[in-house]
Amino acid sequence: MSLSYLLARTLPAHELSNTEQGKGCLAYDPLLDPGYGYIPNLAVGIVFAVIFGLITIAHIGQTTIKRKWWYSTFAIGAIGECVGWAARAAAHKCVYNDSIFSLQISILIISPCFTSAGIYYILSQLLQHWRQQGYTHYSPIGPRLYLIIFISFDLLSIIIQGVGGGLASSANSDNKSTAPGTHIMIAGIIIQLVSMSVFCFLWLWTVFRARAHLRTPSMSGDKLDGARLRLLVAVTCFSATCIVVRNFYRAVELGQGWKGYLITHEIYFCLLDGMLMALSLLAFNIVHPAWFVDPSRHNPERDLETKRPSDSSLDPGVMLGDARA
Repeated sequence: MSLSYLLARTLPAHELSNTEQGKGCLAYDPLLDPGYGYIPNLAVGIVFAVIFGLITIAHIGQTTIKRKWWYSTFAIGAIGECVGWAARAAAHKCVYNDSIFSLQISILIISPCFTSAGIYYILSQLLQHWRQQGYTHYSPIGPRLYLIIFISFDLLSIIIQGVGGGLASSANSDNKSTAPGTHIMIAGIIIQLVSMSVFCFLWLWTVFRARAHLRTPSMSGDKLDGARLRLLVAVTCFSATCIVVRNFYRAVELGQGWKGYLITHEIYFCLLDGMLMALSLLAFNIVHPAWFVDPSRHNPERDLETKRPSDSSLDPGVMLGDARA
């Protein structure tokens, strides 16, 4: 057992070096401010970790049943949120631990990017669904191009935010300036915010142009098809709005600095990050896109074939028999 470990157990946190403060699990010291600006609430951390854990299980089950693996991005995003909030719960007792601080900062900043990726895929699937029915004029961009453009910006945002979060948390533990890492994180969030905002504009543009189609049955004659798509469109709008508001909050929060008002008051983080992301992911548990839109189910040639008279009805013998009757 090392001397530093014994000192960390016997001396108050403010009498230890920065390195010793960042290791292990030290009790809160009124003379030393934690990096959070407050003591993370244990109950809130546990509640959000459980909520996101249940959301994760549900998304894994739904994705596995429908075998639409791209929607596993929702599960990945939920796992990240679960781990991040579990780390915040652990930080209640280990408020000075650098590893926990870095983990929750980095993972909670990038996890929403995976949820955004799932939303981008929904629009791609809707466009493919409509194009197979002969409607090609709803969007100025094709389904594949949507994925290439927005997923690329999503990956760029993840990399930038991850690098910035790592630099900021490392500088914070070494008692150095966190400004460079913070600015990098803000840049990543702004990229995600702009990307999601542009997507929302194109999404609303597409929905507006497809509004007549959403009110009518599909070519297969399924009267519920239009209602299902309207519900999916509404839920996707809600989920995307939650992410945009969350991204705007995080950009303003980090822009104020690590001692700013928003970042040092946990209630805003709980409501404008945790709650919004929970609602965004939960919405797709209730209305999972794999159950509501599947382009492979819709084949116009097959649908038209089912509407044609059968070969037997065109047989002369059958027609004569009907005439004699």
